[in-house]
Amino acid sequence: MAQRLATNYAKAYFTVNEEELNQFVSLFTNEHISVDVKVCDNGDRDVILTDNNGEIQLSFLRVGNRYSCDSSYLIRDRQLANAMRKAMKTFRGYGIVHRIYDGFTVVYHYDQGSVVSIQEISGDEETSIFENSSPSITHELESLFQQVGSEQEIESLRQETDRWLDLRNWAKQAAPEKLPAIDTRLAILSQRMFELEA
Repeated sequence: MAQRLATNYAKAYFTVNEEELNQFVSLFTNEHISVDVKVCDNGDRDVILTDNNGEIQLSFLRVGNRYSCDSSYLIRDRQLANAMRKAMKTFRGYGIVHRIYDGFTVVYHYDQGSVVSIQEISGDEETSIFENSSPSITHELESLFQQVGSEQEIESLRQETDRWLDLRNWAKQAAPEKLPAIDTRLAILSQRMFELEA
């Protein structure tokens, strides 16, 4: 089996509330990764992860009661790479991740913590390994409808709307091609919220 040389997070985006940010930090400490958190004057948080190869600083910018982190970084330590993969899944991150091997690279595209496509790049050749055609929106709607009580569903819809609005702000600069799908999702959420509050 080929040995991974490094993991390059070409793009990584998380949006979390304060409790989730604390859980994010705990995930790394539980994986025995050195973590330091600095609270800035304006409420932003810098999460600094340290391994044998140095530091990675993740800046979580505070907007209202949520924090968003849009960054890129290179990880050489396998333990930290595995912890970051868990964080991407647990905190429903968006990203483009390059796992670099000797002679080839495997590129993973994450959407809300799920791998939606995988390509292998070797020299000038690009081979598609995996493509997830089923949208995550259907899965999210099903989980929302299973909740009991309009109040719980409204609160859940508000939190999800916040996440999608954060994603929309990020996508305006980083991935404008995602805007139509995001706007469609926001329209669905808005319609459902209207129905529940009527």
